[in-house]
Amino acid sequence: PPSPPRNAISNVNETSVFLEWIPPADTGGRKDVSYYIACKKCISHAGVCDECGGHVRYLPQQIGLKNTSVMMVDLLAHTNYTFEIEAVNGVSDLSPGARQYVSVNVTTNQAG
Repeated sequence: PPSPPRNAISNVNETSVFLEWIPPADTGGRKDVSYYIACKKCISHAGVCDECGGHVRYLPQQIGLKNTSVMMVDLLAHTNYTFEIEAVNGVSDLSPGARQYVSVNVTTNQAG
């Protein structure tokens, strides 16, 4: 499997978040690398995070991304989110090791 993506940065605009990153240093010797975005909504004072659920939209998509950027829209205002960006390839599901991802924490602003 590939190593994790690198240098992930975020740009928050009200209730949307734009993420971009650099491809992994090690692709696992394969050319079929794509990206998966996991979204977690976190309650800061409790330290508890849950999956974001179906209200979040991913542009262009959440799974099988070929480019190194994605935009999440329809997030909740004044909410802490953690996004995990994972590089995957055709053998990632066969790997017994732990998932390798880069994590980005953001807080959304007031909705427009």
